[in-house]
Amino acid sequence: MPGRMNIQRQRGFSLVEMMVGLTVGMIVTAGAVVMATQQLADHRRLVLETQVQQDLRAAADLLLRDMRRAGFWVLPEDGVWSEGLPLQRSAYGAVEAMAGNDGLTYDYSRADNRTASVPKFPEDNVVNPNREQFGFRLRNGTLQFLLGGRWQPLTDPGTLNITGFNIQVNTQDIPLEEFCPRPCPAGTVCDPFIQQVRHVNVRLVGEAVHDANVVRSVTLSTRVRNDAISGSCPA
Repeated sequence: MPGRMNIQRQRGFSLVEMMVGLTVGMIVTAGAVVMATQQLADHRRLVLETQVQQDLRAAADLLLRDMRRAGFWVLPEDGVWSEGLPLQRSAYGAVEAMAGNDGLTYDYSRADNRTASVPKFPEDNVVNPNREQFGFRLRNGTLQFLLGGRWQPLTDPGTLNITGFNIQVNTQDIPLEEFCPRPCPAGTVCDPFIQQVRHVNVRLVGEAVHDANVVRSVTLSTRVRNDAISGSCPA
């Protein structure tokens, strides 16, 4: 009799107990799988957000860094007024937003008067469209850069889709008539002699190609370092 009791005690789990145990195990495993999947999805999203943000920031920084050179003139001393000599004007002054404010064009001199003893590209104060015209624009979800007379992609369309690119050029006019040796004669209309201080605001919006829910934006603002001079002193 005692031996039979020991045998009964060693028979193991019943079918009900085993089913309950399997059910509990499956629930715990399913929870672990869901948690791991969520963590992987969050990690992937974080990587995409970081990549989109870095790509937008790099593109915006390059844009502003190059755009600050707009209006650069290798021989600015030629534009300093001297009595008895005509005032020369720099041809490199244009900073213009495209129609729709989805692009920007500008120019600056790339002459090598300062870096070469015998300049290969001497300053001629004439904008060369293949060497001295630059710009940025949005086309088909890609930010493009005008270089060498051609528009080239600046962002990778395989990873980043630019959904918004807005440019605003704000100009502040500073009158310079008081520096003219002669005032505008009474009863005549003179071309105002002004200094144009330009500020550019840029907003870039992009989304990850592999996840349209990952959207980031960058907003930057800078002043063009080279002011533009327009108008002239009365003759």
